[in-house]
Amino acid sequence: MTKIVILGGAGEVGQWVARDLVARPSITEVVIAEVSIDRARTLATELGPKARVVDVDMWQRGPLLEELRGAALLMNCTSHVFFDQVFELALEARVNYADLISEPSPQQRAATVQAGITAVSGLGISPGVTQVLARHAVDEFDQVDEIHVSGVSWRTIAPSRGGLETVLWELADRTPTRQYFQNGRFRGAAYLEGSRWVDFPEPVGRHRVYYVPHPETTSLVRSFPQLKFCATRVSWRDEIMEDVRVLNKYGLLDDAEVEGAGGKTIREAVRDRMWEVRGGERDDRGWALMCTVEVVGLRDGHSVVRTYQTGHPEWGHDTTGRVTGVSAAVGAELLAVQPPKLTGWIDPELAFEPGPFLAALEERGCIPIVQSETLLDGQALQRPTA
Repeated sequence: MTKIVILGGAGEVGQWVARDLVARPSITEVVIAEVSIDRARTLATELGPKARVVDVDMWQRGPLLEELRGAALLMNCTSHVFFDQVFELALEARVNYADLISEPSPQQRAATVQAGITAVSGLGISPGVTQVLARHAVDEFDQVDEIHVSGVSWRTIAPSRGGLETVLWELADRTPTRQYFQNGRFRGAAYLEGSRWVDFPEPVGRHRVYYVPHPETTSLVRSFPQLKFCATRVSWRDEIMEDVRVLNKYGLLDDAEVEGAGGKTIREAVRDRMWEVRGGERDDRGWALMCTVEVVGLRDGHSVVRTYQTGHPEWGHDTTGRVTGVSAAVGAELLAVQPPKLTGWIDPELAFEPGPFLAALEERGCIPIVQSETLLDGQALQRPTA
């Protein structure tokens, strides 16, 4: 019996994790754990007998903990703002854990080892697949000097609450974990720093990307200490970037508390108002979620840059959730069926062997990856100077 519990399993991303895992012969049961119980029941009915629903109440955690104690994995598909609460469940139930993105503290890392469980942060496309692709190149290169991860999220600003929170966290000017690595140390970066042109498949094409606080940057340096440069850059549609620029200009994404708002920060108050005005908005301008990974180093005596580009079908409004969800499901299945022997937090590039992971992704047949190489002839990729 291989049971996976998906917290947020009927949400923007979680539903696609559930849809994928139910179709996998290696997974015998998928538990959709949700606060939106009617939506979860509708999804479970659609998915069939492998899917089951549990009503989530974080104030009454007993039923969920009982489900977790018999599970192979807790897959957290909620917003990153709920990470602390959700991870406590994994620790208490002593069940292996994975999520879409998080920043575990040193105390949480130590607690994971003490609980004897394995945890992996970043099972989406970025973070997640991007790190596995970087590892794929590292394994085949004689020397790796630089890793550049780039992405575009082509959607409205608030298709879901989690989607809105992601934009505001990544693009707020005072996000302390936004940084890049160069010449032996991490360097902090502000909003719109690190501008660089990157070519993506259509409908995006050539577009500017900027530094974001994704964990790829720190994890790849931790895993591959020989690196001289590492950065993660992302962009959204131009109007979203401009809207956030204005919010930053007037300090509307700061973490200072709002007087009389019950402990809410300025950013949280702005987020709530934005959700009231634009929450759930969809449009028909062509949605996309694509990533490019460029690895610079030596192979067979030549200085080369290897590029991996991800694509996907035209999935319309489902694109963001589906690309992330299918990618996460690949990692979730591998972790549930053949979990790493090590305990504690393991970065995706070390948690998975690239061959089996990429083969499982290819088997899904919906997120193609195009690989190419170019001789550099002594020329470096565009990057900031110290």
